[in-house]
Amino acid sequence: MTEWWLWPVLFGAGIVLGLFFYGGLWWTVRRMPHARHPLGLMLASFVIRLAVTVAGFMFLMGGDWRRVVTALLGFTLIRLVLVKKIRTADAI
Repeated sequence: MTEWWLWPVLFGAGIVLGLFFYGGLWWTVRRMPHARHPLGLMLASFVIRLAVTVAGFMFLMGGDWRRVVTALLGFTLIRLVLVKKIRTADAI
């Protein structure tokens, strides 16, 4: 039996991973028009974001699929929030 406090912590960690992944994606997209080597920037950003995110999920999982699902819920929630926020900012 896991402790009750573990689930909100995993959810929050998923949010942090989502902020890193999608925030990094947004930063990359904004920088690409001004980059000297846009393809290199895109590939490097993708590899770094993917490696950190997968390593984070593997660490959080700890051998229990329920833990990674909880973190994925936070990851998905922050994606939905950021998409809504960016669409609203672009509409202004």
